[in-house]
Amino acid sequence: MAYGGFEEDADEGGARVTVKVPLGTRLAMTSVLEQHQAWAQRLREHHKARLKSVEPAHRDDLLAEQHRELHALRSQGELLDKREALVSFGLRQELRARGWDRPWPDVNLVEIPLGRFPGSTSTDSYPETLPLRLPAALVEQVSAGCWSTSEESVRQLWRWRENHPTAVLRPQATRPEEQAAAEEYRRLSAGVTTTGEVYRAGIRRGLRAAVQAAPPPLITALGPAPR
Repeated sequence: MAYGGFEEDADEGGARVTVKVPLGTRLAMTSVLEQHQAWAQRLREHHKARLKSVEPAHRDDLLAEQHRELHALRSQGELLDKREALVSFGLRQELRARGWDRPWPDVNLVEIPLGRFPGSTSTDSYPETLPLRLPAALVEQVSAGCWSTSEESVRQLWRWRENHPTAVLRPQATRPEEQAAAEEYRRLSAGVTTTGEVYRAGIRRGLRAAVQAAPPPLITALGPAPR
């Protein structure tokens, strides 16, 4: 199954991911979400007041237009009132910055190995976890990008593991041949881009966008919050 894009309607379902993040990330996210949720409440109140002045025959049309306006605010990063909306926006920004917002015609998602790639750095320095439900196509695009840019290094690391005991990576391994093997491992590991690395970068972008956002203009309604 070759994968080709990441734009997806929120109603088309999602995928659950858990990201290890630096200490303080959850608190920072709670703070900015509260601000954006206050803006969303203001929009909700404006919505209720406006509907009272609309004749019943026109309410469905108005609600549909209002929903489109709200979706545009969220997709543009102007209203990030839900964790998933914030991360999805930041993640799309990160994919564009990496040049990954494009088809990956040669990637078969079924062939991407599950779990951490060999050479992945330790996540011990990221003590917090952030469970998320993101658009499935967006999650697949991250996986496809990581695999496409890391595949050769990962395959070489697999071969490295076949030829070297992991003991050579311990600090106590001081013989020249051990140090040479460890250096080769580090060189190959530098070519690996993990999904966690991309998710964390996307979260940083989403937080920065939320902090910098100005209160959105009043629109005609507030549609369903992103799931």
